[in-house]
Amino acid sequence: MINHNSLIECLSQADFYPHPVEQPIEVLQTHISYIFLTGEYAYKLKKPLDLGFLDFSSLEKRQYYCYQELELNQPIAPDIYLDVFPITQQNDTLELNGQGKPIDYLLKMRQFPQSALFSEMEKAGQLTESLLAQLGKKVARFHQNAKTNDYIRQFGDPETIKEAIHNNYQQTEKYIGIAQTQQQFTETKAFTDQFFQIYHSLLNKRKNNHFIRECHGDLHLKNICWWQDKIQLFDRIEFNEPFRFVDVMYDVAFTVMDLQFRGCSHLGNVFLNNYLEYTGDWEGVPVLPLYLTRQAYVRAKVNSLLLDDTNVAEEEKQ
Repeated sequence: MINHNSLIECLSQADFYPHPVEQPIEVLQTHISYIFLTGEYAYKLKKPLDLGFLDFSSLEKRQYYCYQELELNQPIAPDIYLDVFPITQQNDTLELNGQGKPIDYLLKMRQFPQSALFSEMEKAGQLTESLLAQLGKKVARFHQNAKTNDYIRQFGDPETIKEAIHNNYQQTEKYIGIAQTQQQFTETKAFTDQFFQIYHSLLNKRKNNHFIRECHGDLHLKNICWWQDKIQLFDRIEFNEPFRFVDVMYDVAFTVMDLQFRGCSHLGNVFLNNYLEYTGDWEGVPVLPLYLTRQAYVRAKVNSLLLDDTNVAEEEKQ
């Protein structure tokens, strides 16, 4: 069986793909996947990991979650998400969708320029109030059409939300003294603990009033792009239901948090105000601080997890 590093090397070669490729192939890496940019198409490979909040440790699970990602994202980004193909092995030869035995799976997507990402547009000074107003309305429509039912709404129970946030603290205690101080950890946890005491009844009301929906779950600027003359949301969470079956304000907070982090609070306000005016969900505003804190902490957790990845260069870890 081919090892993971050899697989990455193979997918980085132009002759692996049955179509013209722009060379050299650019390889992007997150804490859970590799993305191979070949020109017209991008291919995502899930890392064989079990991080507790996601489990891609077996071939069957990676296959399942590739199809889950396709199924969840195709309706909201049909221009981007195309198909899932096996990587097959016959003797010592690897092929994309060949006749041999599947050894892994790739999600095939249409490639757009990295400059189309809202995160890159922000760096280039190209994010405008008009674009953020459009985004507010687009996310509002997405939420209004998002599925909800009794099963989804149970994830909005205050104790369930509290447990999910507590799990983040448990998973990051080992980074105290490395990526965060004891004081930061203690104060952040004290804030959320107090929030659940004060706003318990409001969180319950949000659940009962159907604000817990099948949302995006990871709606920061790297998962939003301006492509083909429209805003596109992509990379919706497929690997963890509690990250996706959430209060609509959870999604809103991710975008606002990212804009605040990048020094664009005024654009965050434009986005939020347009969202609220379109939905009328003024009651959601008091729960925003909980989710802003949660999303900032998750950003820190994801960055910290890269410290444990042997495939990430030491200078990048620094």
